[in-house]
Amino acid sequence: MAKRKSEPANNGHVGGPVVVAIGASAGGVGALQRFFANIPDRTGAAYVVVVHLDPDRPSELVPILKARTRMSVVQVQDHAKLEADHVYVIPPGRLLQVVDHELTALPFTEPRGQRSPIDHLFRSLAERLGDGFAVILSGAGSDGALGVRAVKEAGGIILVQEPAESEYPSMPRSAIASGIADVVLPVADLATRLGDLIRLKHSNGGAIPKVDEELLRRVLAHLRVRTGHDFSKYKRSTVLRRIARRMQVTRSDDLQTYYDHMRENAEEAQALLSDLLISVTTFFRDGEAFEALRKDVLPQLFEHEPTDPIRVWVSGCATGEEAYTLAMLLMEEGGKHDLRPPIQVFGSDLDARALTVAREGRYPATIEADVSEERLRRFFTREGDGYRVRQELRDMVLFALHDLLKDPPFSRVDLISCRNVLIYLDRELQEQVCSTFHYALNPGGFLLLGSSETAENPPGLFRTIDRAARLYQSTIPATSRARCRGCLVPCACASRWRSWRAA
Repeated sequence: MAKRKSEPANNGHVGGPVVVAIGASAGGVGALQRFFANIPDRTGAAYVVVVHLDPDRPSELVPILKARTRMSVVQVQDHAKLEADHVYVIPPGRLLQVVDHELTALPFTEPRGQRSPIDHLFRSLAERLGDGFAVILSGAGSDGALGVRAVKEAGGIILVQEPAESEYPSMPRSAIASGIADVVLPVADLATRLGDLIRLKHSNGGAIPKVDEELLRRVLAHLRVRTGHDFSKYKRSTVLRRIARRMQVTRSDDLQTYYDHMRENAEEAQALLSDLLISVTTFFRDGEAFEALRKDVLPQLFEHEPTDPIRVWVSGCATGEEAYTLAMLLMEEGGKHDLRPPIQVFGSDLDARALTVAREGRYPATIEADVSEERLRRFFTREGDGYRVRQELRDMVLFALHDLLKDPPFSRVDLISCRNVLIYLDRELQEQVCSTFHYALNPGGFLLLGSSETAENPPGLFRTIDRAARLYQSTIPATSRARCRGCLVPCACASRWRSWRAA
């Protein structure tokens, strides 16, 4: 089960225009010229262009783009309200951030070599407005590769210039390597496709009109047969948002058309599964929660007997950032003790492709925004345009394909982190997962959840350590360790787990 965050409160077109965020870098000016020469002048969308500019020289991008489009083209100074059929350009030495339906230009806080203005714009678009469009054009480096994940998770659509056509293909390749690009085309065709997608979004508002319950049941049944995963008890709003997104990408006007498309295209079930499991996470995400964990929990874990391993389970680990984050914190805490017990971190997820990334431990250079210089030096090596987790840290973390709702849990665990997964499950499944966690934890073990989640149901299983951080401690006595998932008699979960691991 992939890592997720709270869903945005609204869609980008509610109370304002659809937003198209465009990122480019070296060689991107030519691509931008071709893009705006091929996009219709009246799509009803607002276009925000971020490129890497020399902070000490004025930008000529506004007159360059004005020569290719009849839309109003302006460079953002301090603030600008987003309006339909307008193009907004980043100023030199500043970054752009979406706040409500307004753009704000802010000074950089990072050193020049560590700035990621495209990622910053994409993340703010996803967090503040919800779904929209993210476009990656020619550029060096990997800026944008993290931000496109956030846009897609929020229900947006990702369009990437064909790398073979790009003057500098690094940025398009990094976005494609993330596995979440929806459309990859030469830039002229990309603009045409974007125009079609915007029209479709305007026609249905980004939602499924008049949901036919029987047809929805057939779509989910087809998904279950093709992938083996049942989403019938996931929150309805989440499932409908993901299906609506796939309908946009496949240009399906209604649910019947999309169902027919699924039946005729074998790969569509996997594409929908990937959308439902969209993997969005970063290193040290929600820093306050990790700080509470570092201060209030990790020192207690090292009160073990030196021969007893510390076992940590990250459920819904996605591409591995959180599992490695916890491993780093554990190594740092271990350095404060004369005798350090063995440390084992288990990362599990439903998404096999995300786990492949996690095992490799290769991440774009834009992780510099989330990982301190000291930790980059200690725990990573620079490889090409990005970083790779050092072997010492990779050896500490084991990644496994695992269905939290069906497979036996890890056992004798001291700490479980499962953030922003429960919010996608109905109440019955949430209670099942909490019961699973209390079985998996050692007595007095700790549980870290997402900012919109609680461990209060079923009641009596956990006590709150830090409500703001969503940090809990198991209250289950040792005599109850043999009971699992609310079973009234000792169950066979432990033996099933050993069999599953052996297989």
